[in-house]
Amino acid sequence: MSETTANIEQLKEHIAQNPTDYDAQKELAFLYLDEGSLGFALDIFENLTKTFPQDGDLFFNIGIVYEKMKNQQKALEAYQKAVQISPEDADYNYNLAFLYDQTGQIQKAIELYKKVLILDNKDANCYFNLGCLLSKTNNSENAIKCLEQAIKLNPQDAYAHFYLAYEYKRTGQKQLALSHYQKVIELNPEYSWAYYNIACLYLETKNYDTALHFVEKTLEINPNDIDAYKTLAKILYHTDQTEIAIEQLSDALEENPELADLYCILGKLYSKQGQTQEAINSYKTALLNSQNLKTPVEKIKQELNNLIG
Repeated sequence: MSETTANIEQLKEHIAQNPTDYDAQKELAFLYLDEGSLGFALDIFENLTKTFPQDGDLFFNIGIVYEKMKNQQKALEAYQKAVQISPEDADYNYNLAFLYDQTGQIQKAIELYKKVLILDNKDANCYFNLGCLLSKTNNSENAIKCLEQAIKLNPQDAYAHFYLAYEYKRTGQKQLALSHYQKVIELNPEYSWAYYNIACLYLETKNYDTALHFVEKTLEINPNDIDAYKTLAKILYHTDQTEIAIEQLSDALEENPELADLYCILGKLYSKQGQTQEAINSYKTALLNSQNLKTPVEKIKQELNNLIG
């Protein structure tokens, strides 16, 4: 018998003899919650609300249980009740804001995150989440301020550096973007998207050698990254290495035949090389694997028709 199970049994015995010991009941509910016995935890929390209808902590934990049960509507209702009881509790507001965020209620989430930061201006996660939502609404100026504050409070947050880099790139501040993508790699050397975005930055400045290095690193970490293969092909094409691009994409397809979009890239490369039949074969193979395509089928058919005439 585990220690948690033993504690649960002891508390159940105690509660049977002391049914009005509400603190013990609450402790038992937390043990059930930690153990993953969500139904038992929920029953206790909900029964306690009948005796303590103004205990915001009970409704807050009911919300947590419903979230774990994937019942977002019930979780929202519980968090809303907790906030109604204790409107100045930062944790209650944060969880409600986060659930609004997760359910796509962006404006409600933004307003509540702002309220949380009034209540607790040291919440790095709140600054991060608010920054990401402001980014989604194209409010780059304030997104940058929030993400900078998140990093100030938690300099080791690789995701905050990544999204801040994205906003800097979006607003044309490419050197700042580069420095934060590099920080992401320092913090998380396996984060392939950071390498990919660095490759794109160098590609924009036609620094093909450095761009190639970073896109190859991207594919080393994530060999299924279609966008990275597209960028690889573009770099090799611009550096008159079309044959090498064709070879590398063909090798990639041998390893990952489900990457059907690579056949579309091969079709374009063969077409530009004047190898019409090879281009036609590539497009036809892409269509035969349409279940794995991201490229619109109609677009491929149009390319094929242009070649066949």
